[in-house]
Amino acid sequence: MRPDPSPAPLHGPRIERRYDLARVGLFRRRTSTEELVRGHLERLGVSLFWSRSALDAIHYCERGEYFEPVFSVAGPAPARSVVALMNLEPFMRGEIDWTVSPSESPFWVGSIGELHDDLFEATAIRFLDLYWSEENPSARPDLDAALRDMAEDVAGALSRDLQGGADSETWRGLFALGSGGYVWRIAEKAAPATDLNRRADLTKEVEAAVASIGRGPWDERLLALATSECTRRSLLFGSGSPGGWATGGEFLRRGFRFANRQLWPDVDVPLEARWDAFSFGVALFEVDDCLARGPAWSVRQPGRSAVLH
Repeated sequence: MRPDPSPAPLHGPRIERRYDLARVGLFRRRTSTEELVRGHLERLGVSLFWSRSALDAIHYCERGEYFEPVFSVAGPAPARSVVALMNLEPFMRGEIDWTVSPSESPFWVGSIGELHDDLFEATAIRFLDLYWSEENPSARPDLDAALRDMAEDVAGALSRDLQGGADSETWRGLFALGSGGYVWRIAEKAAPATDLNRRADLTKEVEAAVASIGRGPWDERLLALATSECTRRSLLFGSGSPGGWATGGEFLRRGFRFANRQLWPDVDVPLEARWDAFSFGVALFEVDDCLARGPAWSVRQPGRSAVLH
């Protein structure tokens, strides 16, 4: 009998692989978003008690539900604000649209808590000291020009609505309240700070408004145009006042009432026009502060940055 010419197996019978290489990855340990967020909060020094709120905020923002209320370390706040507050954007799938104004939310009204009476009184005193000083921080030429543009626009709108000319006293009053809004915001900056930037969401909204103007590195009307854009978008500037989303809106409204009594009492001009002028001043501070921080505006002349006393 002739021998079988096929060689004998060297290592026994061949064994077929009966596993899917693609599934091997299932046995590798993957770090979950929850674990990443918990580690992030630990580095921030935030209690892990708030990890659930952080994950909820991420989830809502990924679905585009930016203003769904979430209870957080800053109190009740829209999901987008919580993401900004805790710097959670790196853990999201997709990007947040910061051009959408919180005022467009149909249901967000915030909540009422402690109104910080002692802090308000200290802010009011600081406001008066700054406003009536020889170095009023709103007296810079570029800020002055923006405030003049605002006073002319609001006075012109009043003339059309009331079918009569706005006199020089009205113009001066609107200008004073605009200047007052800028100075009030600076007076608020003395409020006790924390490791978390409670104004982070408002900062991003202002940056988006400034970027939408699309002008050169420096333009003499950039401040006025960007500030007008912020007010047009109805940004909720009270979220940047002491108390944040919970009571910051009321803190800012109290500031307006105080400034109105001090700067322009007993004048028959609609309260809405007065509030518009004051809000413009608050927005002007936010835009000025934004431009002072941005590297794209490094060509600004020395001394043109926001004044933080």
